[in-house]
Amino acid sequence: MDTIQTNNSELHNAERANAEAHQEHLVSVVVNGLPVNLLGRSETGEQIKTAAIEQGVPIHLDFVLVEDLPDGGHREVADHENVHIHEGRRFTAHAKERIITVCVNEQPVKLEGHRATGAEIKATAIAQGVHIQLNFVLQEELPNGTSRIVGDNDEVHLREHLRFTAIAPDDNS
Repeated sequence: MDTIQTNNSELHNAERANAEAHQEHLVSVVVNGLPVNLLGRSETGEQIKTAAIEQGVPIHLDFVLVEDLPDGGHREVADHENVHIHEGRRFTAHAKERIITVCVNEQPVKLEGHRATGAEIKATAIAQGVHIQLNFVLQEELPNGTSRIVGDNDEVHLREHLRFTAIAPDDNS
């Protein structure tokens, strides 16, 4: 019986020492302005994001993690990258930019985001070298061979391989 109590006591002491060791390594960092407690001296980018999510920071694992540097700069932290953790280290996490390539007058145009208005599509196409003007009429070419006019204020849900034609307003072809 004494052996069992001694073993239980030793086990309890070992657990306490282990907990105290972890307690000593508890470090508070900031992710998107919110405190996040981490255990250990080094964590991967994915571990930092996971801890932030578990502690209520409204981000997702597929977000980009960026370290805010003391000189005011920033650097992206890869998911597999080990980061030395110290008190008060600051990070921001944001959704990855979504770049979609569409076609305007047979030329590729890269658009950012999930939606764009007709005016935004034309302005972006012009900025990327497509020879059209803002007053041109924009049409989305539909898979069934027809097309629909996209007004300047009409929103289009962006997805890869959308095709548009922009024609001068006085073109009668």
